[in-house]
Amino acid sequence: MSTQHPVVMIHGMWSSPQVWDNFRSAYTARGYTVHTPTLRHHDIAPGDKPDQALGTTGLGDYYADLVAFINTLDSTPILVGHSMGGLLAQMLTAQGHARAAVLLCSACPRCVFPMRPIMLPGTARIFSTPGFWKKANRLTAWEARYLLFNRLPETEAAQQTRQLLWESGRAASEIVFAAAMPNGPATIDFQANDIPLLSLAGDADRIVPAGVCAANAQRYGRRCDYRAYPDHAHWIIGEPGWEQIAADSLDWLADPSFNPRPDA
Repeated sequence: MSTQHPVVMIHGMWSSPQVWDNFRSAYTARGYTVHTPTLRHHDIAPGDKPDQALGTTGLGDYYADLVAFINTLDSTPILVGHSMGGLLAQMLTAQGHARAAVLLCSACPRCVFPMRPIMLPGTARIFSTPGFWKKANRLTAWEARYLLFNRLPETEAAQQTRQLLWESGRAASEIVFAAAMPNGPATIDFQANDIPLLSLAGDADRIVPAGVCAANAQRYGRRCDYRAYPDHAHWIIGEPGWEQIAADSLDWLADPSFNPRPDA
């Protein structure tokens, strides 16, 4: 039986826990017990129609479900979050539900402006859809290639695109327009605790640009270790070279400078 603290990996938009296959294997090989919960209404097969409630499912709903799951664990976990999952990890961390967090191309909380011009070619269609904030949406093949899979080989990008699911318009609006929601779910206290964080970004990321990740990391000050990788984009969890990303995060967790504190 593993003596390590449990790890909870939180997937991002349009995704399911299968995106963690690589990282789950790497963490398990280091002795961690890894959990990969499914976000609400994401328990469908690619190509299936979404639950009618998905469009109005918000970050707060995902957060509440994750808290309920974490409360079933024997000890406070280490969180690993990708994209929107990284934002959910920050929301959980701010409320004391983590002992450390690894943020991979993480969406950002309120007070960090998320929009950059490079995002617009892949997101304009969704954000210009009337009432998008209460509808489910799914990326086209071109949008997915542009936003998520621009550093994957063509064949693999097509394969990953076929695995994408529908996503909540409400959750997307709560991230992109968080500045207009002072008390929205993406509002967190960056200094609520002293939990260590690692933020890893891809310099070629088009949906959560490295500059956004850097600004997010700066909000935490010295307790957030920020690193950007020039050869990676948003699909940092599965692009060629993902093994080094996983190894770096595992080495960070083992580093005494950032090692999670033992239970009292």
